[in-house]
Amino acid sequence: MGYQAEDMILACLYGAEPCNYKNFTQIYHPDHGNCYIFNWGMDEEALNSSNPGAEFGLKLILDISQQDYIPYLSSAAGARLMLHQQKSFPFLKDQGIYAMAGTETSIGVLVDELERMGYPYSDCTVNGSDVPVQNLYSQYNTSYSIQACLRSCFQTHMVEICGCGHYMFPLPEGVNYCNNEDNPGWAYCYSSLRSSIKQRQICIDSCKETCNDTQYKMTISMADWPSEASEDWIFHILSYERDMSTNVTLDRNGIIKLNIYFQEYNYRTISESAATTIVWLLSSLGGQFGFWMGGSVLCLIEFGEIIIDSLWITVINVIGWCKGLKQRRARARYPDVPPTVSELVEAHTNLGFQHEAVGAEPGAPALPPEPGTPPPNYDSLRVQPLDTLSPDTDPE
Repeated sequence: MGYQAEDMILACLYGAEPCNYKNFTQIYHPDHGNCYIFNWGMDEEALNSSNPGAEFGLKLILDISQQDYIPYLSSAAGARLMLHQQKSFPFLKDQGIYAMAGTETSIGVLVDELERMGYPYSDCTVNGSDVPVQNLYSQYNTSYSIQACLRSCFQTHMVEICGCGHYMFPLPEGVNYCNNEDNPGWAYCYSSLRSSIKQRQICIDSCKETCNDTQYKMTISMADWPSEASEDWIFHILSYERDMSTNVTLDRNGIIKLNIYFQEYNYRTISESAATTIVWLLSSLGGQFGFWMGGSVLCLIEFGEIIIDSLWITVINVIGWCKGLKQRRARARYPDVPPTVSELVEAHTNLGFQHEAVGAEPGAPALPPEPGTPPPNYDSLRVQPLDTLSPDTDPE
């Protein structure tokens, strides 16, 4: 059940070349029913885009037949679409956008490639082989993605706890989908597991981001289509192309035109690099060590010189203070003025010049004077007359 590609795709052009529903791969999506992927690259070689611009992109006219919608099953009218990398599974619920009915929607695309560094810089995986979760979406021959890992992890817990698998996710081998007859309490088990923060955190910790990823940035613009002036003949032509008759009636509420193209014929690569490698680390350490070591040695020398000078000045001041202290003690011990050198010489040469005894009482017997130096014999130095010289003496 659901819309078939030959009924939904009214017109298709890719790079000015005609295409049809045979260029699309059909898969079933639990939320949106039948989905069709263009240029998936699974069964045949992928098509390349030759030039940027709207004329070289993908042009589609879709019939969504809004009058056939089932009430309470979907409250939105339009087409759900997304851009994803080739050979990757599309998760429309998380990454898709809506195209409104009765409009021409133009989507300009810019491509960004992300290159993350692995261990030890980040915890990313190349192909998911090191992730402890079985990728249930591998049956579609698609590449690893974190969305596929999270859903596979939840389905694994669902099978372990509830005993059956949920219909929105692929099944492991040997497991059946939940039904009311075999598993009457599966709905309550699913709700409890879905709202469990512990289960969610376990899956988040187990799954890893991909090291290489491609992101598509879209610029979306839209306008009413077809216009009132061209509405009749456009609907007539589309009805005729679909079944070669004019019996099918189309209206504005059930038709969508899409233009998807590359804005620029290049892409941007965002790659991670180590801020500091071993070479840069050694180079920085060498430069910093040389600079700070040189400055530190000079500072140490200056500080050492200041400390030595301070100690030397302190020692000199202490020695001077000790000498001054000794002199003050000497002055306190001998209060009289010490005799001069001339007085000392006169005291030893002239017997009459003596200091009075300090504290001598009157009437006390005088002490005998200290013997002094006898006066010189001046006669021995007297010059004799010449006539008294002996005849044997030679005159000078």
